[in-house]
Amino acid sequence: MIHIISNPTMTRNEIKEFRNYMRKCVSMNFTLEEKECIAKKKSEIKEAGEAIRRNNGGKNPILGF
Repeated sequence: MIHIISNPTMTRNEIKEFRNYMRKCVSMNFTLEEKECIAKKKSEIKEAGEAIRRNNGGKNPILGF
């Protein structure tokens, strides 16, 4: 079972950084370097998912279909 910390303790600086990052995500205001990093990570995740399905006969082992 995964234990969730519903309210982790954060410093004021961590809260400010989190809010700034959330604003950046919502407005999609990323630099070219960050966009490339995001695209690379998305493709890695997609490839990993496809490899998992290939290894399980085309089925998603988590969902069962």
